Amino acid sequence: MSPRGPHSSASGGGREDCWSQGATGTLIDAWGDCYLRLNRGNLRQKDWQKVAAAVNSSHDGPKPRKTDVQCKNRIDTLKKKFKVERAKPSPSKWPFFQRLDSLIGANASATKKSPATSLTVKPKPAAFSKGSKLSESMCDDDDDGADEVKKAHRVEDVELSDGAACRELARAILKFGEIYERVESSKQQQMMELERQRLEFAKDFEFQRMNMFVDAQLEMEKLKRQKLQALTGKKH
Repeated sequence: MSPRGPHSSASGGGREDCWSQGATGTLIDAWGDCYLRLNRGNLRQKDWQKVAAAVNSSHDGPKPRKTDVQCKNRIDTLKKKFKVERAKPSPSKWPFFQRLDSLIGANASATKKSPATSLTVKPKPAAFSKGSKLSESMCDDDDDGADEVKKAHRVEDVELSDGAACRELARAILKFGEIYERVESSKQQQMMELERQRLEFAKDFEFQRMNMFVDAQLEMEKLKRQKLQALTGKKH
């Protein structure tokens, strides 16, 4: 693979996750403000979406547009780069060192800001504006960062869906109760109908039995009379 030149992003080539110095500076400002607003707490998905919107809305916003996951991965990469630069002899020549040092450095707690009411983007320093058309040399994939973002999203989705799951469970229980009640009512109606049919059948059967008994009695009486008449005729 041939090495990527410093102007690959500006010319439209290179990978989609490459960041210019201008876009990186805007990202640090937007993330830093949100990070301080949360008292240096972890950003949630909606916070990362606001950061991505701030990056994409800058006058030299990256093309194509950055997603919240890409912004999270980029910040993770910058944190690792900051640790490497901090271990080197000072002063660091990395243009983002001072800004990150004020946010996550050893003395960051001394400059802790009070929570802000809205997300704002600071004007970019002149060093960032001059290098806005240049692509930073470090554009590596951060698979670990992506995995962390996915896990955070899954945890947040589970927390947000707890209430909905309880409501769905309650609806399912109510629906099951209604279905069970309808089934039981249908069974009772069927049993009543079967009992009515059984009684009608027994009534019809008893009526036919009585008719047959009466017919048999009449037939026997008729035979007796005929026999009696025959005996009387012989005597005369």
